[in-house]
Amino acid sequence: MPGPVFLRGDDVTLRPPEREDVPFIARCMNDSRVWRPALDVNPTNEAQATEFFETVLSNESDVHVLACEGGDPLGILSLSTSQYGPDETSRARSAELAYWFAPDHHGAGYAGDAARELVRYAFEDRNLRRLEADIGAFNDASVGLVESLGFEREGVRREAMWYDGDYRDAYVYGLLRSDWR
Repeated sequence: MPGPVFLRGDDVTLRPPEREDVPFIARCMNDSRVWRPALDVNPTNEAQATEFFETVLSNESDVHVLACEGGDPLGILSLSTSQYGPDETSRARSAELAYWFAPDHHGAGYAGDAARELVRYAFEDRNLRRLEADIGAFNDASVGLVESLGFEREGVRREAMWYDGDYRDAYVYGLLRSDWR
């Protein structure tokens, strides 16, 4: 397994994504079971996946980890800075939780284990006060995951997403550290 283990869940380890992971990332980003719910409709070649690795997964303002079971990569999780920018984020101490997993690992509990560990890290180690998640109303698995972590639905952005040939609602979820656990 390339890269050092950063966090350990019950069944998964979380580590920084490495350049060697680009083929896995490209494979997942081209699987319709990943890109459709993620609303990332463009095909991704290896050069574009490498650019995504270099510009997004390697930036210093956000946290990106690769969930693994044994040495096998499972998916990517992120804590991204608030829409208010670095200065506002530091005052608000909030981030957005986002994730995707390879379809072969959907439904196995890996995403819940990994997300639970990243939420713990966000509150205990990064001293964040709030996490949020934007989820398509069509994505029952993600809705179930964040609700199992204690996130509360705070609102609906009506017809905010184009998915599977139709405009769909987006749910806005939030979790305060004071409500966590």
